Amino acid sequence: LIYTYINRNINIERMTIMKITKTQRNIRFKILDKIYSKGPISRIDISKETNITPATVSEITGEMINQKLIHEIGEAIPEQSKSGRKKILLDISPNHSFYIGSELSQKYISFCLTDNTGKIIKENSFVLSHYDLNNTLSEYFYTNKLQEFIESCAEYNPKGIGIAIPGHFHDESKSIITNNPFWKNFNIKVLLDNIQLPIFFENNVKCMTLAERLLFNNGNDDNFIFFHVGRGMFCSYMYNGELYAKNNYLVGEIGHIVVHPDGELCECGKRGCLQTYASEAWIIKKAQIIFDNSESTYLKQLVSEKDKITIDTILKAYLLGDEGIIHILHSAIKYLAITLNNLYMMIDSNKIIIHGELFKEPLLSSLLKEHLDKELNLLGLQNNKDVIIKNYYNYTGALAASALCINELLIK
Repeated sequence: LIYTYINRNINIERMTIMKITKTQRNIRFKILDKIYSKGPISRIDISKETNITPATVSEITGEMINQKLIHEIGEAIPEQSKSGRKKILLDISPNHSFYIGSELSQKYISFCLTDNTGKIIKENSFVLSHYDLNNTLSEYFYTNKLQEFIESCAEYNPKGIGIAIPGHFHDESKSIITNNPFWKNFNIKVLLDNIQLPIFFENNVKCMTLAERLLFNNGNDDNFIFFHVGRGMFCSYMYNGELYAKNNYLVGEIGHIVVHPDGELCECGKRGCLQTYASEAWIIKKAQIIFDNSESTYLKQLVSEKDKITIDTILKAYLLGDEGIIHILHSAIKYLAITLNNLYMMIDSNKIIIHGELFKEPLLSSLLKEHLDKELNLLGLQNNKDVIIKNYYNYTGALAASALCINELLIK
């Protein structure tokens, strides 16, 4: 469930939309959602896929064209020569309206302004000192930076803000539900009391999953898994155009899948959870142990103190051939591959998108794909599934949060 905080001064455009009936709103949502997820698409194909009559589709898409929300891009190229009326394809028009996205994380806070197609107009990010987070990130610091970014975007008249959070938003307490004590104590009310635009909150990985469907689908509204490897780990699933089990906070906590029953003790109380091998937090923790106990590690040439070790530091040590780091990262890749193959067997998915800073290193991306191919071949299965390594950028979560805002304010 996506929770919102909206100022009483609702703009006239939104009031106009609210005057139409619930049925009309639902029809409009279905049509616009289909153009976002499968566009470019013809009116007749929209009708077939939504079971909305051709006449109604023509009427509503005509209104959207007049509003400059969508536009005709020309005739579809037929697969074979057919008689009859030509299919005219429709697609989303850029620069119809503008939205702000932001991501809260322990590594950085990021902001971006996009148009309604997800094109980034402006962006800004602030890298945080993870070893001194309590002094570098506060509710007031974040609110001030967000307010500054809003003011810098004034000429675009942004309609609202989406915020990707490292957990789940609890509407009654206005707090982030998470096992991380830092975010449990992060006072969201400060933000809500000081920002006047509509604000929408959602788990960061669910935002990324939504963005993949609406902004990067390439005309294929497939079922897919989005697997994020960060300081923690989370897995989200898009099924038949909807986020699967979006109201169940436990679904997606892939980091607590047991991959080694006799492995290390996780903070959840179980042994051998995936996150104890593959999450950034645990990889950094193990690298710090190497820093303290190995005289030959390259880590000591890269940082002066163990608390300054980051994933970037670890990747540099890996390329330098640090044996301890190679063992840690190769174990992480092995257990990630096991988990991904298990997901393939349990979930109806056309592709798995994996995202994380670890995979900035091409050697690790290649190793993951090698493990996946080997496991599937051992099972006697044909590897016709796609594993896509999504490029890692500091603003990916912010862009995803903007997609959340587009979905809630424009499509719905």
